[in-house]
Amino acid sequence: MTVDPYEAMGEFHDLFMLEVWERLAPSLASAFGALDADAVVIDVGAGTGVGTRTLARVTAAKVIAVEPSLTMRAVLLARVADDADLAQQVSVVAGRVPEVLEEVSAPVAGFVCAHMLGHLTAADRLATFGRLSELLIPGAAGVITLPRPPASDTAELVEEHARVGRHQYVARHLPSADGRTATSEYLVLDGDRVVRRQTFRSTWDPPTLDQLGDELDRVGLRLAESGAGVGLIARRPRTR
Repeated sequence: MTVDPYEAMGEFHDLFMLEVWERLAPSLASAFGALDADAVVIDVGAGTGVGTRTLARVTAAKVIAVEPSLTMRAVLLARVADDADLAQQVSVVAGRVPEVLEEVSAPVAGFVCAHMLGHLTAADRLATFGRLSELLIPGAAGVITLPRPPASDTAELVEEHARVGRHQYVARHLPSADGRTATSEYLVLDGDRVVRRQTFRSTWDPPTLDQLGDELDRVGLRLAESGAGVGLIARRPRTR
């Protein structure tokens, strides 16, 4: 039985993702804003659909939202079904990349890989980029989030979400000794009292920029632009 790595923290996920996706919205609009309703964009690792909703707001294209986690996908499907416009625009597909991409047959005008490349092995990343390269039409683009510079061994990121009812929610992202795991602790506070504490651990091993460049190059893609943690992927020009 496959363990769902997001089962332990699914309830807290969206509280801390809204601002993250707001920062990505301009890049999504720039890459996909001119597409019409006949175009298709794949949202790879769509999670609970916060990003899918952001993507759908900036493009008229149809969106295929791919998510392997049952916990995350349940929220994703509910979010899409609860919005008449999203329900017309977004299709939810269950499965893991690269295998699930074999179910996609339509020519694709773009793709999004946001906050998910670190969950894939190098072999799966290469196969995923390879399949996406096969699906992309001329002029298509991809938007990915880039690996962050390594933090110091003692770095700890604390995020505090606004109050929901009587509770305050706090996320503590703890440093990793090996750089290949992620540990997050979520606290539910009622005033100064800790009502609940949930620790979530997962494997997180994103590629370096050099690794990413090599993987893209091997399948005919390239990092066309990058900045502020976001990269634009395009086809590598053919050489004569």
